[in-house]
Amino acid sequence: MRKHLSETTQRELEVLLLNLTGTRILQGIFSRVVRVGPEPAARPLARGEMHRGEAPASRQPGPRPAAPAPESLAPAPAAGALTPSPGLVQALTGNNPTRPVTAGPRLPQDVAVSPNVPKLKPATRPIGPSPNQNAQLQVDIQYLDSMGAKNIRVNQQQVTVRDGQRVGINRPDMQFDYNGRRYHVEYDTPMSGRASAHQSRLRSNDPNAEIILLIVP
Repeated sequence: MRKHLSETTQRELEVLLLNLTGTRILQGIFSRVVRVGPEPAARPLARGEMHRGEAPASRQPGPRPAAPAPESLAPAPAAGALTPSPGLVQALTGNNPTRPVTAGPRLPQDVAVSPNVPKLKPATRPIGPSPNQNAQLQVDIQYLDSMGAKNIRVNQQQVTVRDGQRVGINRPDMQFDYNGRRYHVEYDTPMSGRASAHQSRLRSNDPNAEIILLIVP
């Protein structure tokens, strides 16, 4: 009986010892496997991130495209590139190319105008929206100054020689005195067709004046 109990106890101790030994061996192997396991995969670099641990460079905003410049208007012809109007030059030599017209009846508004001569205004004022005509006017004024013309008026009501009196509310493009006579100048375009009406009214208000019609496109 004692022998059987001793043998049973010995076998149980052997089984227990084997179990403890196997458990420790497995634990050692598992711990080693954990220590030498694969490294976690490296995190992929973010977009724009530099290698070797460098911080990503800050993105500088690029220059904004400049807004298209608005189209500029065509410049007016330079006064220095023009010459005096040939018709004006001929008229001052006594060979006016403008054919005279017969004076008609004066308009009521011209008859009723005050004879007081208006104050002289700057000769640099425009005569209309045409850059060509305004540029040509200034060249002609320089020419008249060099010729000794007096009492030059631009876009003002009609007056007689030596500013004698106002004779109409109409406004010639330019008027001046030269050699004791009053001249009235009208600048017109080839397609306007108003030159003859201007000439007739100027003649009616002052039959002694010389009228010069100039065509400037």
